[in-house]
Amino acid sequence: MIIGIDISSVPYKTGVSNYTLNLIRNLVKLDKINTYKLFYSSLRLPLPNEIIEIKKTHSNIKIYQFKLPPTFLQILWNQLHLFPIEIFIGKCDIFHTSDWTQPPTIKTKTITTVHDLTPFLHPEWHHSKVIAAHKNKMNLAAKKCFKFICVSQSTKNDLLKIFPKINPQKIDVVYEAAEDKYGKFLKLSKEIKQKKKETIKKQYDLDKFILAQGTREPRKNLKRLIDAFVIFKKNNPKCRVDLAIAGKYGWGEDVDGAKNPSVKILGFIPEKDMVALHASAICLAYPSLYEGFGLPLVKSLKVGTPIITSNVSSMPEVGGNAALYVNPNSIPDLTKAITKIIKSSALRKKLIENGLIQAKKFDWSKTAEQTLSIYKSISN
Repeated sequence: MIIGIDISSVPYKTGVSNYTLNLIRNLVKLDKINTYKLFYSSLRLPLPNEIIEIKKTHSNIKIYQFKLPPTFLQILWNQLHLFPIEIFIGKCDIFHTSDWTQPPTIKTKTITTVHDLTPFLHPEWHHSKVIAAHKNKMNLAAKKCFKFICVSQSTKNDLLKIFPKINPQKIDVVYEAAEDKYGKFLKLSKEIKQKKKETIKKQYDLDKFILAQGTREPRKNLKRLIDAFVIFKKNNPKCRVDLAIAGKYGWGEDVDGAKNPSVKILGFIPEKDMVALHASAICLAYPSLYEGFGLPLVKSLKVGTPIITSNVSSMPEVGGNAALYVNPNSIPDLTKAITKIIKSSALRKKLIENGLIQAKKFDWSKTAEQTLSIYKSISN
């Protein structure tokens, strides 16, 4: 079987990038028989080093690199429906499309992963160009794809609401995961774990802190989180806890930590620092207004960090009974949750214990196995 996959998202360091890279890593680790043709296109960004490293150790990978920008491919494929994918990478049995484009094919069967459907559900959170691109892509995918992978049951439900003509039998729920290094952290000796935590705190000028992680954009709900945290600090002036916001700026009105010294905007954090950062936090605060999955939740579950998150979309599905849930639109609700989790060591202990059990549901090797099984079902 020849399996094509669009990897053009990898260098952007987003949730989709993380998914694509780790899916490739684990598919080729699992599958030595089938050939993988990786399509990569960018006008300015070079082929990511992570992909180059995977290619060095796996002979069944072929890379097809082009200098066509994503905006051009969106027009070429999503709007004009010109130049089938076979022109770029040759014969394929299956092509796994990105979240951005849906190329036409000659004989190749297509599958796509649906990460979230916010351009349809909440267009106010996106630029008009992004909305148009995603709508063009998904309208084509709904007609052309043989299978859909949804990263949560919540996303599957949304897909069927927006595209009721899609046969539910064509949709499989396959969870994302956190990289193995998150699960391995707890297996380290007490001394090594403590040293890593101290090092990361010193590096980012932190002591006791609540972590918020994700691209700074409207749906992450950071303004309400900051307002709730400021109220908590006013109510508990002796509490020496900071709110650390990790993530690059995306779009929309940015949050401002300068008004309160206890709110620290850390900016983009390289992946190599993420494990220790999650493990060092008192808790993860993730009050997003909507998520297709919510990868930071799994990262914290894996390292034994308690979670505050929203009671909407996929977040209860991912958090299970290992999180403290809030109405993301309610600042008082957020303040109450912060107060509970800071003041109750018994609650934190219970959430950690439940979290380590819940974390076992999310594993990249399982994701790869389930995805490969879907490829085989399409090919057959």
